[in-house]
Amino acid sequence: MKKMRKSLLIIVAIITLLAFTLAGCGDKASDDGGGATDSSGSYKIGVNTWGSGVPILDNFGDVSVYSAEALGNETVRASDDFTADKELTNAQNFASQGVDGVVFQLAAPPVLPEVGKVFADAKIPFVFSVFIGDDADLEKELASNEYIVGAIDSDMVFDGELIGQQALDDGVKTACIIGGNIGDNNMDQRIAGFKKVFEAGGGKVLAEARCTDASEAATKAEDMLSSNKDVDALYALVGDYIPGSMSAIDNLQLGDLLVYVSCTDAATAELIKEGRIKRGNDGINLAAFITPTLLQNWLDGNKILDDSGKAPHFRTIPFAVTADNVEDYLNTFYAPDGSQPLAESLLKSLIVKDNPDVTYQTYVDFIQNGLTLEKIMEAKNAG
Repeated sequence: MKKMRKSLLIIVAIITLLAFTLAGCGDKASDDGGGATDSSGSYKIGVNTWGSGVPILDNFGDVSVYSAEALGNETVRASDDFTADKELTNAQNFASQGVDGVVFQLAAPPVLPEVGKVFADAKIPFVFSVFIGDDADLEKELASNEYIVGAIDSDMVFDGELIGQQALDDGVKTACIIGGNIGDNNMDQRIAGFKKVFEAGGGKVLAEARCTDASEAATKAEDMLSSNKDVDALYALVGDYIPGSMSAIDNLQLGDLLVYVSCTDAATAELIKEGRIKRGNDGINLAAFITPTLLQNWLDGNKILDDSGKAPHFRTIPFAVTADNVEDYLNTFYAPDGSQPLAESLLKSLIVKDNPDVTYQTYVDFIQNGLTLEKIMEAKNAG
């Protein structure tokens, strides 16, 4: 009889323990707006890219995955296959998979309201990264959707302004421009910034060649430059358009043409080192590194809000890549050991679990002062 009573007590204890365990594995969404309450701070994060197979787009996904996982999370990744329909489908798939949060690249601006509704209906917090849609739609979402964590992109108008000013400083009077499709915000904003500064300083843009993709660059650059052989400079809006442009320059024997580029990549940086390209800008992927920290704070109960109480819109600042710092740039952003440029310590300094004092102003200060090439190198070298 005593043995039976003892066995029953053991069974009751086991059932009670199981009940507590199962209760702790329930829905993570809280009743006050979907904030996750997993005390471990580890979540399942969805990450999309506009497409795959294009190095810069793959990189945006790679670094978001790196950051999310460096913060202790697991990730699921999807490609939009360069279509708006697939982009919306991926949002719906993330919702049906029950992810805890999403780092979303919105490269098809028209689907922004639909994507916002998908995540709001599923009570899943999301942050727009790198590609953030049209400003008017984004502002409406930031003001009205309680599940939007915020948006971070690069200041691409300023990117173009920096190149325009450099061209003026180098004595450039005339320029041609080559880049991606008309209507692509990344391209249009850089052109707007370049023209604003360059034309205000007396420069003149003689022609623009816009390409569906980089495969058209050689032909379109050669057509444009052959009609403007006396032009002083060529501005490539993205490093993808440099190989074709340099081929055209060589074919036309325009060795004195000054070349500038935004969105520097490893191959472009090598040409800067050789002196064939005067100056590049980069930092386009910094937003993809930081957006997971904004989402992590939301999930950990530290919603970052701007001074008006809305989810924030931050813009990272491009930095110059020149003959003076190109070696440092390559060693930091394209390290031989494959390490990522932003150290885990930098990322963790932005989340409440590791820095209880993180606020909106922390991000403002970090973007203004902590994302120079020098600061990034310093943190990486510190380990």
